Amino acid sequence: MKSLLFFLFLLLAAYVVWPYTTVYQLDRTMQESDREAFAGLVDIRSIREQIKRKMNKDLESGVGDVSNEFVDWLQNGIQTLGSNAVEHLVDLDWAVLQLRAHNPDKRKGGFLRQLDYAFFDAPDSLLLRIGDLGDDPVHARLTLENWNWRVTAIYN
Repeated sequence: MKSLLFFLFLLLAAYVVWPYTTVYQLDRTMQESDREAFAGLVDIRSIREQIKRKMNKDLESGVGDVSNEFVDWLQNGIQTLGSNAVEHLVDLDWAVLQLRAHNPDKRKGGFLRQLDYAFFDAPDSLLLRIGDLGDDPVHARLTLENWNWRVTAIYN
């Protein structure tokens, strides 16, 4: 019985640590400017879908409360690019810039030093807050998809 409990504890510990290893990998890919590896850790289609769902008040979204700056960015994009604004604005380069938003050098480096919060908000979802609460932080959500943790929402 004791070994079974120990095994279950190890299994739980491994599950809790698992998404944090993905956060570390994500930071490493950004530091090394490894676009291909970064693309494997970020689900751009899901990020776009979550932003669209947030725009539609009738649908539930993985995007939490957004800043006025984020809303203005979306509205300007829609006015300029029309209904396909999210597809044009949200790409891998945009995701990198968002994650580096609080990095002193926005062109290189990762985000771990600016990471202020990283914790589960559901068994299959880890919420990251990059930057201090009073400094317009960027939020990213990692979700377990097909046995892989991937970024599925980015917002500020």
